[in-house]
Formats: sequence, C-alpha cells, structure tokens
Amino acid sequence: MKRLLILDDDEIDRKAFLRALERAGWEGEIVQASTAEEGLAHHRRLPFDCILLDYRLPGQDGLDVLTRLKAEGNATPIIMLTGEGNEMVAVEAMKRGAVDYLPKSQVAADTLFRAVTKAVERASLQKELAEAQRLLERQALYDALSGLGNRNLFMRDLEHRVAGSKRNGLRFAVLLMDLNRFKQANDTYGHAAGDAILAEFGHRVVSAGRSSDMFYRLGGDEFTAILDSGDADSVRVVAEKLHHLMTKPFEHAGHTMSVGVSIGSARFPEEGDSADALLKVADAAMYSAKSASRRPEALR
Repeated sequence: MKRLLILDDDEIDRKAFLRALERAGWEGEIVQASTAEEGLAHHRRLPFDCILLDYRLPGQDGLDVLTRLKAEGNATPIIMLTGEGNEMVAVEAMKRGAVDYLPKSQVAADTLFRAVTKAVERASLQKELAEAQRLLERQALYDALSGLGNRNLFMRDLEHRVAGSKRNGLRFAVLLMDLNRFKQANDTYGHAAGDAILAEFGHRVVSAGRSSDMFYRLGGDEFTAILDSGDADSVRVVAEKLHHLMTKPFEHAGHTMSVGVSIGSARFPEEGDSADALLKVADAAMYSAKSASRRPEALR
C-alpha cells in the first residue's frame, strides 16, 4: 500500500489535496503534518512513497525542509507546492532535491494525481536501476559460489593497500592458498561436491582471520587473503588456524571428503614492495608448501 505525506500548515489546502487525490483514485494511506518538525518526525518514523511539501511553513520555508531531508539521506520523491508560481523557487527546489513543482492555483485532481503517480513511478524505476547496478557491480567484484571477493577485487584492493602502506609506512601480508586433494574429491563425487567444498572453504577462511583481514577466491581451488598485520607471528597464527580448520572433513550428499590446504605468504615490505613482487614470493612459497606436504612448517 502506498503512503503519502502532505506537509502544509494550511488545513484547508491539506483537505483540498486529500479530496483531490481521493477523487482521482489514489489508493493508499495519507499522513498529514502542519509543521516542519511534525513532518520530519513522520518521515523518520514511516517510509513514504511521496511527499507533498508546502513552500510556506511556520518558522522556515520548504527549501529549508528539503535541505534537512537531503542531509538525512532522504530518497523519497518530493513535490514542492506554493501559493504562487515562482520560477526562482522552482529552480532552487529542484536543486535541493525536489522532483516536481506545482503552484497551488494549478492543482486539480488530475494534475495532482498525475504528478504524484509520476514521481512514485520514477522513484520506483530509479530504485530498480540502482539495485540492478549494485548487482552488476557485485557480480564484477565478488565470487558467486563462495561469497568472497574475486580476482578483480583482490587486485584492486592489493594495489590500494600497497600504495597506502607506502604512504603511511604500514606493514601487511598476502596469503595464497591452494586446496590439496580437491581434484580427487571433485572427480570422485562430482562437480556439485566440488562446489560444496569451495563454498564451505570460503566460509571457513573468514573465521580464521580478524575482521580487518580480507579473503578472496581467485578461481578454481585457489584462494588468497590480505592480512592487516605484516608481523611474521601473526601471519603464522592465521595459517595455523586455516590448517586446523581443514582437519574437519567436508560433507556433501552423504559423502565425507578430506581436503587440505597449502599456503604461501609474502610480507610487505620485507618480501616485496609491489603487488607483482608479493604475489611472486607468495606463489613460490605456496608451491613449496604443496610439494613438501607439511602443515604450518610448510608455510614460508
């Protein structure tokens, strides 16, 4: 059900707008307010699909209310109403976030209903477009299977971290992780089982780090992380946690699968002062650990 707020200090005008909308076929709740504070209180308490805002209000004008609503992050479409047509007010209202402007002398049932309906439909479309844009951005930066950031996001974050750490003299570390015996489980029990392992591993790795550590899936059974601390002991603690988490078997469709992880690390700036240098060191360390098939000792 749609909800509309009429913010106007003139009771006669409010009733006229109410009757006009009802005659035109408005179906939904209409909330009335006579002061800016009352209207703002309603807005903070309830979601509205549209706001009819009078330019003349006691104590402040509608432009001030527009400014306050914008400061509060308002996304509700607002139609400014005035007793007299004034192009300067109209222009300023649009600058401050109003989607339309109507002189009260031109407000009839059909024009008011049309303006409100148009504003609501436009806001709904903009919301759908924004949601679609967010979805596209997420698909471009996040792995759908594990929920972790993907290679694109990792490389972007790593470049930013390198640049920021050079400016501020901070240290951090990169981990590269490759699952052991994953191909065997995937070939034996099928791709659905392999996907289940990758998704579950994505959940497990997050619990191994701190809230400031970031984890990513590069693709296949390769994962990586940017650790907030570049201290060797801190890196080793995270690696040990990851190895410990892998001692718990993976379960899927009645099958129990044992999968391990090989980990390589590189610390900034001791082992690399660029993204490429860090990745080369971590990659070499990871393959060394994989060949040695040892647990924390295999971590470089």
